[in-house]
Amino acid sequence: MKKFKTTVSIMLMLAMSFSIAACNAQPAVTSLPSVSTESKETISETSTEATTTEETTETTETSETTSETTSETTTEETTTTKEPTPTPAPAAKTTVKDQYKRGFKVNGKTLYTHIPQVVIEGVDTKDFNAEVLKKFQDTAKKNDSRLYYSYYVGKKAVSLYITVELESGNSGKKNLYVYNCSRSTGKKLSKDEMLKIMGVSSSAFNTKVRNAIKNMWKKKYGSDKSSAKKQMEKDSLTNKMINSAIPYVNKDGKKAYLVRQIEVPSGALDHIDLHGTFS
Repeated sequence: MKKFKTTVSIMLMLAMSFSIAACNAQPAVTSLPSVSTESKETISETSTEATTTEETTETTETSETTSETTSETTTEETTTTKEPTPTPAPAAKTTVKDQYKRGFKVNGKTLYTHIPQVVIEGVDTKDFNAEVLKKFQDTAKKNDSRLYYSYYVGKKAVSLYITVELESGNSGKKNLYVYNCSRSTGKKLSKDEMLKIMGVSSSAFNTKVRNAIKNMWKKKYGSDKSSAKKQMEKDSLTNKMINSAIPYVNKDGKKAYLVRQIEVPSGALDHIDLHGTFS
């Protein structure tokens, strides 16, 4: 009987132990959702941090852009507050007038000689005008010749077209001269400089001059078959003669050329200054 009681007691104790163990295991099962929830929250927080990082990056870029804009604005304001730009020389007032004038009588008629000068406001044209005066002053003092001129004032250059009548009142004998003056420097312009201003290439200009000389020979001396005439024509078409041609703008604003001292057959003239316009 005593042994039976002991066995029952042991069995009761084991049953209670299993019951307690079962109760203790229950919280572990219910804790799984809690772990899963924490995992989602961590992912959510990570996502939020990534978003925050992106926003920070965009804000930084915007800040840099703003900085650049501020820098540009500052530069513009600085430029605005600079000293006013002086009026460009080409816009300066430009006039052409006599620097020498002389009247003399021929056959009871008074004729006048005029030597021009270029005056550009704010630009030194002293040397240019001195060269022109020196070239024609001796001729102007003679009673058997007279000078007159026409001119054109362009945006970048002034062209002077000067005519010298070798005998007073005789328009059949003339020498022609051209001078081009820069409106920005007041200096004499070379052939290449003037062509650039006119927007004409050297090859195009030389071709125009060559064709003009050929046409002159054909029209005026086509019937002359002499060897002397043929040689003069050949000499007038050499590169040296073609390259001596001077470009200018005439009084009507047209592009023009002048070829001086082309030797021609003896007669009323022994040379000719060929000039004309082109487009």
